[in-house]
Amino acid sequence: MRNIVVAIGTLAATFVVTANHAEAALNAADRRVVSRVESYLNAIRTLTARFVQAEPNGWIAEGAIYLQRPGKMRIEYDPPHRFLMVTTGRALIVYNGETDTTMHLPMSASPVSFLLTKRVDLSRNAEVRRVERRPGSYVLTVTKKGGGPATLRLVFRRKPFGIKEWTVIDAKRKAVRVVLLDPLIGHPIDPVKFLFAKPGRRGAKGRRGRPPKVKSMDLN
Repeated sequence: MRNIVVAIGTLAATFVVTANHAEAALNAADRRVVSRVESYLNAIRTLTARFVQAEPNGWIAEGAIYLQRPGKMRIEYDPPHRFLMVTTGRALIVYNGETDTTMHLPMSASPVSFLLTKRVDLSRNAEVRRVERRPGSYVLTVTKKGGGPATLRLVFRRKPFGIKEWTVIDAKRKAVRVVLLDPLIGHPIDPVKFLFAKPGRRGAKGRRGRPPKVKSMDLN
């Protein structure tokens, strides 16, 4: 299976981390940023967005993400890429259309608990190793509890405050970047979205996905 399933799933990764190490590494101003991020994430009940995913080898894909807290998420890729991830609140289901295989995993072992928990508490449930301030944005570098092979960089737009993108960096330092396009927060989501059904083959031989021409999108 391509890295796309792992990478985009790690959006919400089970980045449950050691609080003491995180607190020691951050100053008071950093902790205020983390607190603002927590408040923002905890206020989200539903989120819908298009996304563009870029890999280091130049491979690009598009798709849509649907999130309903607590516990539910759907990540689907546009044709010709036949990948699908669904969390039901109890399990993570991953479908790989390239091999026509389906994996059923427990939520406790999934990489999708971070945004789906009833309450996001980064001081307890994630190790925020670094808070960067860039023009118009904050960047949080987050790792899994006790360390781990993957690092997640979350980018939040300052005005209006909101999640903009994330990058997953694996043990080999390979970075996979996912940019959200105009996320909608608080809009109702059809419950059917969180029921798993194997995607059909329509469009499986279509053109390779390309990022739409959106003025606000910046992959540089």
